[in-house]
Amino acid sequence: MTGKFSQGRFHFVYITKFIQKGLVLCLLPMIRALFRFDLESLYTALHQDAVILLVMIGASILLWRRGGYQLDANQLTLCFGFFSWRRRVIPFREIAVLELDRPLWLRALGATRVTLYTARTTHSRSMRFYLSKHRASYLAEQMLPVASDTVLFAPAGGERVRFVMLSANVAASAALFTVSIQQTGRLLGHDVENLLNHVAMDNFSRFEQLVELFLPAGLAWLFTLGFLLWGLALFGSLLTTSGFKVSRSGGVIMARGGWVHHIERRVLASAINYCDVRQSPSARLLHRFPVYLCAGSFSGGSIPFLIYKKGQEDLLRALLPAFHLDALDPGPTADRSWPMFLWKGGTLFGVSAVLMSVSAWQLPQLTPLFLPLLFAGFGMMLSGVEGRQREGAARQTGGSLRVCYTKHFTRHDLCVLTRDLSYTTMQTPFSENVARCTLRISLPCGQKLRVRGLKLWQVQRLHLID
Repeated sequence: MTGKFSQGRFHFVYITKFIQKGLVLCLLPMIRALFRFDLESLYTALHQDAVILLVMIGASILLWRRGGYQLDANQLTLCFGFFSWRRRVIPFREIAVLELDRPLWLRALGATRVTLYTARTTHSRSMRFYLSKHRASYLAEQMLPVASDTVLFAPAGGERVRFVMLSANVAASAALFTVSIQQTGRLLGHDVENLLNHVAMDNFSRFEQLVELFLPAGLAWLFTLGFLLWGLALFGSLLTTSGFKVSRSGGVIMARGGWVHHIERRVLASAINYCDVRQSPSARLLHRFPVYLCAGSFSGGSIPFLIYKKGQEDLLRALLPAFHLDALDPGPTADRSWPMFLWKGGTLFGVSAVLMSVSAWQLPQLTPLFLPLLFAGFGMMLSGVEGRQREGAARQTGGSLRVCYTKHFTRHDLCVLTRDLSYTTMQTPFSENVARCTLRISLPCGQKLRVRGLKLWQVQRLHLID
């Protein structure tokens, strides 16, 4: 028997999701009372809601008391259940990624959200539970220990760039808000009631006047909302990634950061499936390329582990020595299908161009609404042209798999390290005629990589299945 290092119950935040289900059930009596719309039905509904809440709170407390964890020398045991008792035993060697998440509301309660991602997906891809801050830190040190926290990467200028973008967004939002107020004032200045009466009388002949009246204010508020949401996203990114640092100790890579929303992620280097270098339009504009790691059932998350520029590949190899991105030869591309790469962007661009032409003729006020769609379609077409020239896959000198593909506006350059994969090839009568196919590679994390227009002999040379 191995000695117990630690054991205890989950944090009481664990039961909040069950209480939330009880709140949803409380809506049913209130809906019934709303239909009857009298005091007696309201009192009955409130009584039923109180009973439901008490039952759910009691059941949640019982569930919390019966649940818990036990940390041994080389395994973690999680206990769940209410009527049936479940014990999940997780050996340390099966853990690929451990994530400690402390948003503001959890930090106020002294809790930490612990998420475990396994190296294999034989059961569930992840397990989530709540512990106190000190217990969660102790658990992380026992499962994926970090002896040294020497920083390999700390984006010194990242906060400054985000602050500039956020400031520009605030200025743009204020300007758009002013325009929206002016347009709304012009709208309220018209005799809307008489105009609606004319529309009802003249039917479709007056509809154009109504649209021309309302549309400028609607467009202004639409763009204001878009900029406001963008600002909130930038502000959230600033709070999440501020103070972001990446270090490596032995076989564990650790990334942590955040002022208000603190995140700590530990990745077992030997369980990494691939490294993904994403070249999005903003990354190309800033000449900084984010790197995402996929390990076991962990698919990469929303925060990159590293951001580097050309010439700093050694920084990435210090983090992951097996990383290589050799020059990729896509092979002959003359007979690759144009529609395969351009149909999405071309369709969006064509439909937007037709709608803009019709609106410029009939409803000029509606024309600016289609400009974002037109530019999006044009950008997807450019990405498709790049994909036709660059997409491919090949074996590298160290045995890793080099994959390049485009998706939407982003080019993905991957170094696939795992051999635990499967693949599918798909052909149409047209691609079969030129001995080409679409290769789909399935990875343990559930991600599927799609490379279009490969020659069959290129797929055979990959030796994907040993």
